[in-house]
Amino acid sequence: MPKLGPYEVHAFADAFPLIDGEEFEELVRDIKRNGLREPIILNHDRTVLIDGRNRWRACEEAGSDPVFETLPDRYTEPMILDLIVSKNMARRQLNPGQRALMALEYERYYAEAAKEVEAARKLAQGNATKVRDTERNATMADLPSQGVRVEPMAREERTSRERAAKVVGASGRAVQQAKAVARDAPDLAAKVRAGEIALDAADKQRRARIAAMPKPEPVPSKPGPVMLTLRSHDGTEVPYPQPSSKATFNESKGAGISWAAWSWNPVTGCLHGCTYCYAREIATSERYRGAYPAGFTPLFHHERLDAPANTAIPAMHRDDPAYKRVFVCSMADLYGRWVPDEWINKVHTSMCANPQWQYITLTKFPARYVGLDMPPGAWVGTSVDEQKRVRIAEDAFRKIDGVAVKWLSLEPLREPLEFTDLSMFDWVVIGAQTETRQPSGVVPAFAPDFEWVARIVLQAREAGCRVHLKPNLINGRPGMRFPDEYPQL
Repeated sequence: MPKLGPYEVHAFADAFPLIDGEEFEELVRDIKRNGLREPIILNHDRTVLIDGRNRWRACEEAGSDPVFETLPDRYTEPMILDLIVSKNMARRQLNPGQRALMALEYERYYAEAAKEVEAARKLAQGNATKVRDTERNATMADLPSQGVRVEPMAREERTSRERAAKVVGASGRAVQQAKAVARDAPDLAAKVRAGEIALDAADKQRRARIAAMPKPEPVPSKPGPVMLTLRSHDGTEVPYPQPSSKATFNESKGAGISWAAWSWNPVTGCLHGCTYCYAREIATSERYRGAYPAGFTPLFHHERLDAPANTAIPAMHRDDPAYKRVFVCSMADLYGRWVPDEWINKVHTSMCANPQWQYITLTKFPARYVGLDMPPGAWVGTSVDEQKRVRIAEDAFRKIDGVAVKWLSLEPLREPLEFTDLSMFDWVVIGAQTETRQPSGVVPAFAPDFEWVARIVLQAREAGCRVHLKPNLINGRPGMRFPDEYPQL
C-alpha cells in the first residue's frame, strides 16, 4: 500500500485519481478559510487511510491540522469497499467508461474480500448468523448516503461482477467492454481512465486491432468415439459408443439386489409391459439416456459377453458369498418370447465357459429354460406376479434339472396366489411393489396383505423351501423378525 504521512492508503481508495490544478488549489483555500469540515476516515486501528487523500494533502499545503473519523472494528473489508465507493462516486463527475473501469477494480478487491469473509464464516459456523446480521445492519444503518445506493453483501447476488456494476453505477454492458479493453489494450484503458477517450471508441479500436492480427491455425478437432452397431430384437441397427475398457460386471451397490453383488446385462429391454417395472424407469430416464440408446426396446450388447472372464472378486470380498453371485439381465428378460435364440445361446456359451460364477437368472417365460445348456452353479428363477403365471411356472420347473438352485420370485406380490405345489422350488422370494416413475406417470408403491404373504410362507415351509422376504415389505423398519434365508448349495 502507498503511504501518506504515517498512514498506509487503502489500495482500492488509491485507484481513484487524485485531484490537481485549480480544483486542488480551491480545496486548499477552503481549508485555510474554514478548516477541514469533512473528516479523514481511518480504519479501526488508525493505521490505514480509507478516505481523504486529497484532504490530507490539502491540509499539509494549508498548514491546517486534519480532523479524523475512526471506523468501528465491526467494519469488514466488503463494507469498507462500499464506503470508499460511496464517498468517491458522490464527489466525482466520472463518465460511463471511467465508472466501468472503477467497477473492474471494485470487482477484483471485492472478490478477494468476499473470500476472506467466507473463510472467517466457516471458522466460526456457530456465529455465522450473527455475523451476517451485523454486516447487514451496519451496512444499511452506518454507511453515509452520498447519492450512491450501497447494499450489504448478500448470498443471493450471484457474482462480484454484478455487485460491482450495481454499486459503482455502471451498466453491465459497459463493465464487459471495460474488461475486454483492460485485458486486450491496457494503453487504451489508461486513456479511458484519464478521460481522454470514450469507452465505446476504445472498444472499437480494440476490436480493430484484434481483427488485424493474423489468425491462428485451426486446432484439429478431437476425433469422436468409435461407434459399435448393436441390434434390437427386430433387427434395427442402433449406434453405441465402444467402451474404452474391457467389459466387466457392474457392482450392485444400492441397486436393490440383496442377493447378488453383481449384475450383468448383455441384453437390455423387455416387452412384457409390466406397469410397475423398475428397469423401464431407469432405461427411459433422461439421466441414463446415453447408456440405453434404444430406451427399453430389447437390445443385444455383444461387447459385454466377455464380462465373466474379465471380472475378479476384490480381495476384501473373497469370503462374501454374494460376490460369487451374478444377476444376469437385471434390465431385461433374457428368455422373453421376442428374444432371438442366437442371443440366448451366446450368453449361455459365455456363462458355461466361466463356471466360477453362480449365475442368477429370472424370467416370466420359464418354458425357454427347458433343454438349455446351463452352468452347474446356476440359480434358475421365474417371476410370478399374478395367478395366470402360476401354472406356467409349475409346469416348466417340473422339467428343469441339473442346476444349483430353482427359485421363485414373487416380487411384486400384487394379488393372493394359489400354488398347487412348491416342492419343485428350493427358494421363494417375496417382495412389495416400490414406487416408480414410468413414461406414462408415477406408479405408486403397493404392499401385499399379510395373509397373502403368510399363506405362501407356510406352504413354502411345508415344501422344504428356503424363504427370503425383501426389506420393502416392511419399509426396512425394525419390527418382527422376518425370514431372510438363502438356499444351501
